[in-house]
Amino acid sequence: MFERISILIPYKPDNGIRDINFNWIKTFYEMMIPEAEICVGVSTDEPFNRARAINLAAKQATRGIFVIVDGDIFCDPEVMKDAIRHLQDAPWVIPFRKIVGISEENSKHLVSAPPTWPVEMTDFDIIHTSPFTYVGGFNVIPREHFLAVGGFDERFSGWGGEDDAFSSAVNTLCGHYKRLEHTIYHLWHPVVGYENNLA
Repeated sequence: MFERISILIPYKPDNGIRDINFNWIKTFYEMMIPEAEICVGVSTDEPFNRARAINLAAKQATRGIFVIVDGDIFCDPEVMKDAIRHLQDAPWVIPFRKIVGISEENSKHLVSAPPTWPVEMTDFDIIHTSPFTYVGGFNVIPREHFLAVGGFDERFSGWGGEDDAFSSAVNTLCGHYKRLEHTIYHLWHPVVGYENNLA
C-alpha cells in the first residue's frame, strides 16, 4: 500500500527548532513507513512560502497518491493506511478530527531521541476541529486531483489561507473531502501568525 504514496513535506531551514523538528519528523516517516517516497520542498522565501514549498515537493514526487504533511506533524502509521483506503470512495481525505499540541518541554524531550511509535506524552493541549476548520496540515489526495487544481496557489506569501484556497479548489473541481476521526500530533515551535501572509 505505501509503495503508492509520496509524502510531501514543505520546509524552510531556520538553524533552530524547526530544523530539529523537521529532521525528527522526516526520520519518523522513514522508519515507520519505509516503503513511502519522501519529497521535501525547500522554500527559502522570506516570509516562508508554504504553497511554493509544497509544489516543489510535488514536482519531485513519482507516486500516485500524495500525502501532504507539515514538517512538525506526525501520526499513527495506521491513520495513513486508513486515509488511503478511503480514497476509494472519496476524492480526497483529511484524516484527522483532533490535533494534539505537544508542549515545548515534552516536544524537546521527544525529538532528543530516535522516533518510535507510540510516543510518550505527558503535557499537551487538544484541539477539536469543526467541519470547516483545520483543512490543512495533513491531506491525502490522488496526484491527478492535486494536478487538476494546479497544486497550491503560490500567490499566498507566507502561510495562512493557502490551505483554504486549495480546499475550495479541490472541493469544487474534484469533489468534497472526507474527514476521518483520527488524531494527529503537532510538535511545539514558536508561534508564527497569519500576519506573515502578504497575499
